[in-house]
Amino acid sequence: MKKVAILYIALGRYIVFWKDFYESCEKNLTPCEKHYFVWTDNDEFDHCNAPNVTVIKAQKKGWPYDTLLRFEMFLQQEKELKTFDYVYFFNANFQFINPVDLAEITPCEWHDGLVAGSHPGRRGDVLANNPDGFPYERRPESTAYVPFGKGKHYVCGAFNGGTSEAFLKMCRVLAKNVQTDLKKDIVARVDDESHLNAYLVDKNYLLCGRAYGFPEGKLKHVNSVEMPMVKIISRHKESPKYGGVKWLRGQTDKKMPNNVFTRNVMRPMCHVVAAIIPVKKLRSKVRTYFG
Repeated sequence: MKKVAILYIALGRYIVFWKDFYESCEKNLTPCEKHYFVWTDNDEFDHCNAPNVTVIKAQKKGWPYDTLLRFEMFLQQEKELKTFDYVYFFNANFQFINPVDLAEITPCEWHDGLVAGSHPGRRGDVLANNPDGFPYERRPESTAYVPFGKGKHYVCGAFNGGTSEAFLKMCRVLAKNVQTDLKKDIVARVDDESHLNAYLVDKNYLLCGRAYGFPEGKLKHVNSVEMPMVKIISRHKESPKYGGVKWLRGQTDKKMPNNVFTRNVMRPMCHVVAAIIPVKKLRSKVRTYFG
């Protein structure tokens, strides 16, 4: 049976997502022997003492460094990760909702040992075959630079992995690139995601579709026939179910309200207001603001 390392970062209040992630991954990702590496500043939390969980103490560095420096964090466990067949990173707010056979996210012999998830918000650009519309880092002075006319896909930073050898090689390169940029006071356009896309632009990797990071807010549009095809969801951080993104990031101590008034008045009102907003990105944000 293949040994799989699952990498998970839960700094501050993001630990609220961990229990559901762990339990859903344990149930749905098969067949494999899983071990979880959790970087967190929390002392006690659900399943922290499970035999297949290794807790690594980490300190919040603030935005964007908590995400930008993740490749350095992973390399702290390089010796241990080398002993696994595959290594996968999942964003804190991911949750498995249907069975996932390990083979679905395993690179084949014609891949370069790597796997990445297609960005769920970039499907239109992919279908239009217009890489110039992707938010790649376009400044030549950045190590994450991708020139116009290059690239086929835009992947999300929320899900990636592969063989332990290929994944750790990628981490070593990207950790170095991030530090090179920081010495020049450069933070790539979309932080670690920009560096990931730059690294993969010339690679032959397994691209996992939207079903492996499906936006939670759009589940209501999925019918019962299609639902089994949605494997992993990206939970909506702006939702009051999770306190709202400002609470999660520690920018406020007041959780977003989740009560009858919010559900029955504010949420429908947001849908009405969103209908008249011409900017697509803003329209989607307003529509899903209360989940």
